[in-house]
This record gives sequence, structure tokens and C-alpha cells, in this order.
Amino acid sequence: MEDEARSRDNPDWVDEVEAPPVGRMKDRASEVYGIRYANRNLTMPRGMMRGTFDTVVGRRTENPQGTNEPFGPTGTISSMNFGVAISLAKDFEIGFSRYRMASFPGVSVYPGFGFGDEGLISFSMSPEVEFGDIPLYLRFEALSSDHVKLGFDAVFRIPVRTEFGFLGGIPMRFVIQEQFAFDTALEFTIDSNPQGPSVWSLNIPVTFVANATDRLFFKLSSGMNLFDLSQTIRTATSGLVNGPFYFIPLGATVGYTVPARSTMMDVFASFRFPALYGFTTRASAVTTETWQVTIGLNIYSPVLFKGRAGL
Repeated sequence: MEDEARSRDNPDWVDEVEAPPVGRMKDRASEVYGIRYANRNLTMPRGMMRGTFDTVVGRRTENPQGTNEPFGPTGTISSMNFGVAISLAKDFEIGFSRYRMASFPGVSVYPGFGFGDEGLISFSMSPEVEFGDIPLYLRFEALSSDHVKLGFDAVFRIPVRTEFGFLGGIPMRFVIQEQFAFDTALEFTIDSNPQGPSVWSLNIPVTFVANATDRLFFKLSSGMNLFDLSQTIRTATSGLVNGPFYFIPLGATVGYTVPARSTMMDVFASFRFPALYGFTTRASAVTTETWQVTIGLNIYSPVLFKGRAGL
């Protein structure tokens, strides 16, 4: 009754339940990019940053028959890799990281055989302590609808430990009912080769993504790496393999997304056979002795800046 009397006497009276917000909060990562992993775009929203970390531990057996040791060390291998990426404009992302949405892990086996050793800061811990290469990537998302997303990748491997390399790719994501996605791509790579002509290869990754809940997601990955097509394309052998040589990987990932105030974090672990089935025109082999375990963490910032409308 007292409040009603005040309202009649003073029409400007407001019965506040909670204090009004002070200033404007930054756009939360989970709201603008989406908490469901399977439903995200290939690039982050403009003004968002991503920090990445992964550590890889595994074992690689001896080099396949007919090769000239192009794939790096054998035995127990481990590495730690840190990266960063930022979306500078709408649908455009740039980063120093081996992680790219819908393109991780890659299926290329040269020169690190998928054991990491790439990042803004990267180093192997075994069999020797060495710094890894620095990947610089640029990605443009040309199409982004509710069900189909398509982009273009340009990735430059800045040599620290190995040789210069370039990847040009067309990543694609097909979203099904906002809980499932099918990721694939066409990736053409050119790698410098100290033993002869450059190594030309073609990667076709294939990944099925499923969100069991809004936060819990799974990935099943495979594909094909057509390694060293130099003889086929340029009628000259690279001297690395008596090829071309083909690899089919197989891996599984489980991850969980954690919104933390205005930021967001993906935590994931994967097990993978990077060359489960390898073959040439003369021989083939199933290899389960070469395997790797990856534990990773991606941290997404809120939207830190915005441009003019439409940018």
C-alpha cells in the first residue's frame, strides 16, 4: 500500500529490483561464436582472439620401406606447441598456430609426421630438445549458411627446424541439425626438399563431429594423404620416396567446452594412428605401432573490438 501511494504521489517513482548495469559488457565468446563445437563457423567473429596449446606424445616406428628417411625421428616422440590467432575483419582470420577450426589435426605426414613441432612457440622434448617451425596461416570464410560453410586457407611454414612449406586449402563444414557436422577439405601442399625437387602432396581430411550435449563433443577423423606426387605432376622424382606414397590416418577426439565469464575454453584429448594404412603401387601395410596422444586447450577471448557495420 505504501508503494502504491508513492506511485500515485510521484509518477517518476521506480521500484528497482536490481542495480542497472554500469557501462557495456564485452560480447561473450560463448554467445557470439557459439558454445556448440559442431555448429561454429570456420572463422571467429571479428575482434575475437584464440590462444592454443597442445602437447603430443607418441611413438613412431622405422621409416616405411622405399623411403629415404623424410619423416623425422623415430622412437618415442613428444612436443609442446603454443599458438595464437585473431579475426581482424568479418570472415577473415590470421594466426601463428597449427590449429584451425575443422582442420585439426591435419593429415599431412611431412615433415613432422603429425607429432606437432609447429606453433608460434613450439619445441620437441624427445628424442631431442629442439625448437619447431612457425606456421603462419590466413583464412577467409567465403560462405557461411546454417548448413554449409566454406573457406580458403593459405598456410606458410616458416622454417626453424625443417624446410619452408606452403599449404593452399579449401576447408568445408556441413552442419546437420546444429548437433552434427561433417568436415572435409582439399589441401595442396608444396614442401622444400634439400635432397632434390620440391615435394608436392594432396591432403583430403574427413572428420565427423557430434555434440552429445551443448558442451560435450566428439570427433572421428580419417582421410587420405597423397604424399610426394612430384613424379606424377612434374615427371621428376623428389628422391624422398619411391612413390607416390599414400597414408590413411584414423583418430578419435573427445572434448568439452567451458564458458568462463566472458571467455570460453575448449579442452580436448585425442588418440590417433597417423598412418594406419600406407601403400604404394607395389606394396601396402597396416601400421599400429605408430601412434600419438594429443591433449589440447583452446582459449577464446570475448569480442575485443568492432569495426563499422558490415565489417
